Amino acid sequence: MVPMPMPKPLYGQIRRVLMSARKESRKNGRIKLGEPLLVVMGSIGADVRYDMSTRNISHTGFFLDFDKPGRFPFTAASIMEIWLELEPGNTIFFNGKMARVVFPGDERARETGPGIAVRIIQIDTKNERALLDFIDRKAKELQHKSNNVA
Repeated sequence: MVPMPMPKPLYGQIRRVLMSARKESRKNGRIKLGEPLLVVMGSIGADVRYDMSTRNISHTGFFLDFDKPGRFPFTAASIMEIWLELEPGNTIFFNGKMARVVFPGDERARETGPGIAVRIIQIDTKNERALLDFIDRKAKELQHKSNNVA
């Protein structure tokens, strides 16, 4: 049986819905925490590890506050091994790459402050589920707090 081509108007509607869902996911998938999370990073196969912290995470990566991002110990080409402690006893592992550098004088620094954005490039299903569950739970907690304040 030969599959029928999708009618053009329906294809456009589905595509718009999927793109809207992705945008919505990006909007709601980022959380800014009050307490920092421990991030341990290193080059693949290297013994040297760097302890850092983040308060700004999403399902696609995180942002490291870094006063002097030019001194970040990795380059844009580096693939990093990353351990992110979501909570005591709940650490996830994934590989990441530097996605963006925000210097103190940059336009974006007004919004985020100076630092380094790190993108998740490889994560297994178990760790991804733990990250998504954590973000979802924290987003609900933050929403609940903001509703109680308002």
